[in-house]
Amino acid sequence: MPLKAKLRLTLRRLWRPLGRARRSRGFGVHSPFAFRFITLVLRDSRSVYYSTGKIRDFAAGRRRRRNLAMLFRIVCDRKPQTLVLPPDLPEAERRVIHMADSRLQPITPAEALTLPAGSCRLFICLPELSAENLQASRRVLSSEDSTLVLLRADSHRLATLKDGLDHIMTFTNGKYAVLVSRHGLPMQNFEINF
Repeated sequence: MPLKAKLRLTLRRLWRPLGRARRSRGFGVHSPFAFRFITLVLRDSRSVYYSTGKIRDFAAGRRRRRNLAMLFRIVCDRKPQTLVLPPDLPEAERRVIHMADSRLQPITPAEALTLPAGSCRLFICLPELSAENLQASRRVLSSEDSTLVLLRADSHRLATLKDGLDHIMTFTNGKYAVLVSRHGLPMQNFEINF
């Protein structure tokens, strides 16, 4: 590899975390929806919700508690009408989602395939995007105002999932991904720290 290409690659690797840190605080984010979602939902660790003490009781480790609190804030912000949860979702995530909105009765990804497309505001939380859940995830994202949270994000599967959908904003930190589908939103990808 020529020296110029190596230097360019090295600079890109150094710049990427700096750009991610800037966007994490809202700099360079021009969409009002994305700015609000990043600053008030994904990154807001200062607000004390009624669930903070309960999450602390059943989640070990600071990072784990922070991720569960973020999941709680996402459910509270998005206000889903239907909840799609696979059977292999960890119990802590199930409890946090239930605390955020206890009225929701979860359905499985297979049951989500039977819903009419675009029928209601959906929320789906997956441990990872497996081949079995890919079809249900595409159905969820094609409906109006829906959200998909991936606890382990894979860039190849994310690209496969978003293929053909033109109104999705993706927020990722390399490990987790939050995809928000809402008609009228431009297709944008945000690499941020959360």
